[in-house]
Amino acid sequence: MEKRLRRLVYTLIVGICLLLAACAMSTRTRAVIRPIALTRPTDYRQAAYLGFFSAQKSFRLTDIEAQIVVLEVFQAGCSHCRDQVADLKELYHELNEAGLSSQIKIIGLGFGEELAGVEEFGRRQAIPYPLFADPLRNKVRVKNIPVTFILALNPEGARVLYEYHGLLPGTEALIKLMRQELDS
Repeated sequence: MEKRLRRLVYTLIVGICLLLAACAMSTRTRAVIRPIALTRPTDYRQAAYLGFFSAQKSFRLTDIEAQIVVLEVFQAGCSHCRDQVADLKELYHELNEAGLSSQIKIIGLGFGEELAGVEEFGRRQAIPYPLFADPLRNKVRVKNIPVTFILALNPEGARVLYEYHGLLPGTEALIKLMRQELDS
């Protein structure tokens, strides 16, 4: 009986470790993602943050005035997504303090969310970066949320530098990664 109990406990521990590892997976890749069209922010500060000063109604990720975009895919009802907001707000402020805010932008994409829900989520969480809605879940292909894409922008498209599933590593590691890309 004791041997069975030890085996059961061992199996549970291994299973939990594998589950946690899968939730916090990051993937380094060089793939180019397909073009994503989004509606231009109506708030002039958010439009200016992205480098949009004309009256265009929609834009592609590659239209953003930056070399790197951090794209956070979230749902307002997701507890991990709400937890991640604090790290992304910290990243936003650290990028400003480091003088990198003209080269690196952060945006959020409400996966399966209507615009009104995304805007309410942004107000409740005091999110300083632009949020967009993806009610049809057709802008990006993801299986789980939150997912964070670190994208290098160029005229040909957005190259995925990293893809984080689950909660992000610390902001220091992200800034280091993005500085390396900017310096290359």
